[in-house]
Amino acid sequence: MMKDSGINKKVNTTLNVVDTIQEVKVSPFLKDRILNNINTEVEETQKIWSWFTPKLQIAMLIVVILLNVYAYKVLTSDNYNTTVEEFVDTYDFGEETYTSIFN
Repeated sequence: MMKDSGINKKVNTTLNVVDTIQEVKVSPFLKDRILNNINTEVEETQKIWSWFTPKLQIAMLIVVILLNVYAYKVLTSDNYNTTVEEFVDTYDFGEETYTSIFN
């Protein structure tokens, strides 16, 4: 029972502290200033990406597609394959077995 009365006293003192809290005085233009700051942040982020218009996006997509088609044609051509084979033969990158100290 002693514990319950100690807890009740602590709860009552905590609740009584609420009565001593004073009202906070706020500037009447605080809300306007905060909303103005939020709006400027949104405008700044829009300015960053404003240059990336849909026309530019489509142009970049076409360039990337054409570059991929060109790269695919070069990789599948016979000339590229023979050049790679000559490179492998010249620098001895053929299929050799290498010995290692870990074997």
